[in-house]
Amino acid sequence: MTTGTPLLEYRTSFNESPLPENVFKRFNEWMEDGKLGFMELPGDTALLHDTLELAHKIEKSSDRMIVCGIGGSSLGLRALLRAMDKSRSGVSVVDSPDSRMLEKLISRFNPDSTALAVITKSGGTAETMAIFLTLYRWLRESRDADSRVIAITDPRKGDLRKLAQDRAWNSLPVPTSVGGRFSVLSPVGLFPAAFAGIEIESLLRGALAITEDYFEKGSESVSARIAAGYLHNFKSHPVHVFFPYDDRLYDTALWFAQLWAESLGKRTDLSGNEVFTGQTPLACRGPADQHSLLQLFTGGPRDKTVTILTTPGDSGAVRIPGGFNDYPSIAYLEGRTPDELRLAEAEATGKALEEVGIPVNYLTMRSLDAQSLGGLLMSLEIATVLTGIAINVNPLDQPGVERCKVLIYKTMNRPGYHI
Repeated sequence: MTTGTPLLEYRTSFNESPLPENVFKRFNEWMEDGKLGFMELPGDTALLHDTLELAHKIEKSSDRMIVCGIGGSSLGLRALLRAMDKSRSGVSVVDSPDSRMLEKLISRFNPDSTALAVITKSGGTAETMAIFLTLYRWLRESRDADSRVIAITDPRKGDLRKLAQDRAWNSLPVPTSVGGRFSVLSPVGLFPAAFAGIEIESLLRGALAITEDYFEKGSESVSARIAAGYLHNFKSHPVHVFFPYDDRLYDTALWFAQLWAESLGKRTDLSGNEVFTGQTPLACRGPADQHSLLQLFTGGPRDKTVTILTTPGDSGAVRIPGGFNDYPSIAYLEGRTPDELRLAEAEATGKALEEVGIPVNYLTMRSLDAQSLGGLLMSLEIATVLTGIAINVNPLDQPGVERCKVLIYKTMNRPGYHI
């Protein structure tokens, strides 16, 4: 069965069952309780206005921006920049406290024309703040440095919020009900994206189309169908390979890996029973990983389910030249486009996997523009929450991550945390 919207089409190689009605009931209850703030982002016109206004303000004083963040504060932005061909737009994302990398970055940029954005909802993420403080020391040597600092954090609490108020820095809120890995369509992703020249209004229009599709069609919506397909193989196939056949979407695969792993890898269920459940996501690049990992997928353990994500070819692309008729292993490519080969390889990979019994999900974007990208991201966020509810875990928390943070703080002698 194939389902879709004007933005996205979904089908499977297997016959999945629709999600139970109680899943949709609980999803709606969580929305009413204010737990699913990411669903409200496409319609938050006030937040969009503030985001665009600040981006335009910063553009007047800066020709590039460094963004300090990690996890949900960086992966979504990286996905937006790469998918929209803005990786060289003047926005640099720094998510590792690596001294050599920071020194190299500083040596390349002019502090007089660089904006510095720090993104952490809690206001105290160790890696993010270490990166930011290092770069802020460098930025302060320039004129009007504080006017080019932007803090994106919790609207009311946390040390970064207090620091932004004390130093009169520019700031935007991460809505209280929006978790980090669900924040790409909040100022976390949208503010730097707007600075980079991405049409963030179109991103939100696409996301809104997907939320409307969900509320109108329920179990037949594209988001619910994705969730039903993913749920079908969740316990029987512990590895989920996310395989985009478009290099621009590889960072989207990395974003999905965090979304899926952190939301659904849980020790306990909603009743507190130990379940140790989860499905390990693996981000791949098509066609490149056909030549590195496909042998394992087809010949190795039957523990994988695969999502193949494709985009349309460019009808105006230059054709592959001829003139090599004496070389049959080359001549057949004459007159075709690289995209024709890319899409043929996506189809062939899917068939090869199906032939050995690997369940395959097929996601097709109708185009790779901002509106379709917003729809893709929102559909995967909704599908993740629905899947979490279906397996009876909390897809909104991350206790394992929080435990690691505590151990980091102890090691670094943060006040209140002792070995």
